[in-house]
Amino acid sequence: MQKKIKYINGIRFYRALVVGINNLISRQDYLNQINVFPVPDGDTGTNMAFTVNSILDGTADIVPTKIGDMSQKVADYALDGARGNSGAILAQFFVGLSESLAGKDKMSVKDFADAFKNGSDCAWEALSDPKEGTILTVFKDVSDFLITFTSDKNNEDFSIIMEACFKEAQKSLNETPEKMPLLKRAGVVDAGAQGFVDFL
Repeated sequence: MQKKIKYINGIRFYRALVVGINNLISRQDYLNQINVFPVPDGDTGTNMAFTVNSILDGTADIVPTKIGDMSQKVADYALDGARGNSGAILAQFFVGLSESLAGKDKMSVKDFADAFKNGSDCAWEALSDPKEGTILTVFKDVSDFLITFTSDKNNEDFSIIMEACFKEAQKSLNETPEKMPLLKRAGVVDAGAQGFVDFL
């Protein structure tokens, strides 16, 4: 039987990030192809890859063991390297995440749900005209799901939660064309939202 993962510290967070970032970077060409919102300039994948790559570069030397310190580094490097709309929104998500985890040694599933919600709120608030059917919708849907899911004290295993979280994100992504006519006409999902799901 697989051992439960009941907490994430800085090292575990770093390992998870590396896998997610590499997956996102490997998908950048596809994300560029489906990029139609806000303008079809085919650079969402490139911008997101550039943004997360700056996290990889910045955290490669020293990985803090505390989740609070590690998440702060991630937020700082994401902000420094943020490129384009999608990169800026992703960076704001990491800023909100880190604010919620400040001073913590480890992150429980409840901490994760709270931090994810703060990340989502931060990203929404950063835009003067936020739109449904984008990466923001996926942030919000996953956040709502996590708050409910982690309120059950039995749900304390990160491996189960991340799997459920990914399914919820995929479902939210698949619904983006229903929330934005532009996507529906083009026959694609939102590129930024797809990038985040690839990262997850």
